[in-house]
Amino acid sequence: MHKLFASIMLAVLAVASAAAQTKVSDDWQLVSYKFAGSGNISLDGKTITLTVDTAAGRISGNSGCNRYTGPMRFDDAGRLKVGPLAATMMACPPPWMQFEKQFLQTLEAADSFSFETGVLTVTDTDTQNFLRFKRVDKPEIFTWYVNKEAVDCVGVVKTKCLQVKDRKDAPWQNFFGPIAGFDFKKGYYYEIEVERVRRENPPADASAYEHRLLRVIKRVKKEKDL
Repeated sequence: MHKLFASIMLAVLAVASAAAQTKVSDDWQLVSYKFAGSGNISLDGKTITLTVDTAAGRISGNSGCNRYTGPMRFDDAGRLKVGPLAATMMACPPPWMQFEKQFLQTLEAADSFSFETGVLTVTDTDTQNFLRFKRVDKPEIFTWYVNKEAVDCVGVVKTKCLQVKDRKDAPWQNFFGPIAGFDFKKGYYYEIEVERVRRENPPADASAYEHRLLRVIKRVKKEKDL
């Protein structure tokens, strides 16, 4: 009975580990880190990235000044194995040269990872150095139809709203908020492609998302020509 229970638990843990490994496959941005024995420098103004492709067994990214790439895998016990890593050889200011060296060393020495709620932490358990990444939000892309007239609508204040729909046979819906880059001209129907991206720290009375025009697909005088 004990052997059966142990076998079941091992199987459950293996499935859970495989599921976690699948979730790691994505684009990530460094938000915090710890390197033992050195003063950490601020990440402000720097975008340090990690792209994990578990299917191909590869990682890549930007370490602050240079690009890096290399193999990765999970061993039978679910431990992370990275490297050897190769990187470009651009010269950087001294603080970033040291950061990149420790960043890549930590990645190559990493043997543990944890994943929860869009946050990936990679750890070298020997030194307790770690790299913590947040998942990079990918914009959602929509195709919308826009009515020829803006209408009165009431949100926080009374204003004019565009009317949009995502299918030709759908009813028009008021759209609260701007579409960045969209130069709406009254009297024309539009078919447009927009992206929706999550805002960083939006005001309490504002939408958590912003919308940006990618392209105008069509502009016509009659709705039937959409």
